[in-house]
Amino acid sequence: MILLSNRFDRLDELIADAALGHCTWSDALTRMLPLAGADAMSMGVIFGDNRMIRPLGTANIDQAIVDAYADHFYRIGPRARHGLPPADHGIILHEELRRPDNVDEQDEFWSWFDSHNPPSDASMLIMPCIGDARIGLVVMRRGQQPSHSDISEFYQRFYDKFSAINLSLRRNARPQQAATAMLAQLQQIDCFSLVVDEDMQVAADERSPMIRYTLPLTGLARLDEDGRLGNVLPDFQSALTTMMQNPGPCQTMDLTLKTSLADTIARVVPLPHSTTPRSVRVDVTYMKHAQDPVKVYMGALGLTKRQAELLNVLRGVDALDEAAALMAISRNTARVFLAQIFERTGVRRKADLLRLAGSFA
Repeated sequence: MILLSNRFDRLDELIADAALGHCTWSDALTRMLPLAGADAMSMGVIFGDNRMIRPLGTANIDQAIVDAYADHFYRIGPRARHGLPPADHGIILHEELRRPDNVDEQDEFWSWFDSHNPPSDASMLIMPCIGDARIGLVVMRRGQQPSHSDISEFYQRFYDKFSAINLSLRRNARPQQAATAMLAQLQQIDCFSLVVDEDMQVAADERSPMIRYTLPLTGLARLDEDGRLGNVLPDFQSALTTMMQNPGPCQTMDLTLKTSLADTIARVVPLPHSTTPRSVRVDVTYMKHAQDPVKVYMGALGLTKRQAELLNVLRGVDALDEAAALMAISRNTARVFLAQIFERTGVRRKADLLRLAGSFA
């Protein structure tokens, strides 16, 4: 029994190519336009309160227009702001933009809308991704429109294929031929949780090595060898303290942060006061930026610039002598740098060190 029309067969291939990095999402969306009966499309990662949107790609529309739509719906659309918690299924929203009769003539959005004549019929598929991150796919159309059941069929097929590809990426089931392709953007999104008490001590069972390295990547804090938070961002410190001392019923606090290394949302949830000392759970979702590996190693692993440069060079050569020659330093200097890297990261074997470096760059 055929449930979906064969015209969507090409859609599976386009989603896979973009997700695995064989082409950009903009290229894939451009080829999807006729499949969706669309005049324009855009796709992005949505964090937290929908103010933090990281574009993945656009087709036949300028990013400035996408931003204008997003800002407008953030201001007027309570459903977009409060009605979209992480879900285990996709959510479809549909809007037809019409200028209200009572709107202020100087309203910036409607002034822009009147002068640019953008598509007024817009629908969005919102899909769960990782942690508190969601993926938003927007289809914009004008003129004679296909039926809503038609676009729902497109969204259903997109959701099924995207979810399957995203799941395989989370399990690192990438084909070998994708290893040298463009970095798959979906693999730049990750999440973790930790429990913190009022002494800034992280619970013993949460001290995994990767949290120690990924936490500074988010810009929130660092985790020292004793499992205690240090260099804590002031706003994050305030959120932790507030949730430990004065939590309201069913209350949580969200913190969003943009740094040169990652976009981050941290959700702080108070634990029952019966626990001693008082503690909170922190759920962190972050999206790594495409940055020079040296800068990433400096930020995430706490290395100096020269140490980070050596680590980056070591990923491409077989021997320390080769790395020293490429950096125009002596072998003894390279050995000192390498010993310092081992000490900073807590890693003891070169193979493990390179594996750690590869997970960040």
